Amino acid sequence: MLKKVLTLIIVVMAIALVAATAASAQEPEATDGGLGARGDGIAVLRGTGMVDLSGNGTLWVKDLGGDAIIRVTGTGHKKEFSDGWIQYAGFDGAAHVAGSRVHVILAGVDINLVAFGHGSAYLWGHGTYHNADGTGEWHTAGSGAYARVTEAAE
Repeated sequence: MLKKVLTLIIVVMAIALVAATAASAQEPEATDGGLGARGDGIAVLRGTGMVDLSGNGTLWVKDLGGDAIIRVTGTGHKKEFSDGWIQYAGFDGAAHVAGSRVHVILAGVDINLVAFGHGSAYLWGHGTYHNADGTGEWHTAGSGAYARVTEAAE
């Protein structure tokens, strides 16, 4: 029971953080070259394209476009919610998500992700990221870090 309550608290916090900071923070300009990130905390990605990730924690995926390819390997307990979210509690593995409108959230440790397409990422915790603009860090201070996810450079 405690595990379910903690999972629910993390989901609510992640959604609240994204909603609150999205309204007040300006996202970086679009870039080319995709996005790579590593760290511990919360990674929230949304857009069109693909993301390959690994880590240990709780993974949520939502297919808003109805065409997503979702492949998850490793351990964890899958639960599908009526609002379209799929949760993998106790996630310890890797995932590939691709689609025309997808949202992916990973809250945990040892997060390692690569994303290409068109969209945005919100990173909160401790880690680094890189895209065509260069490298940056994500922190728990302030509103974390925003980064654009764009197509790979040719």
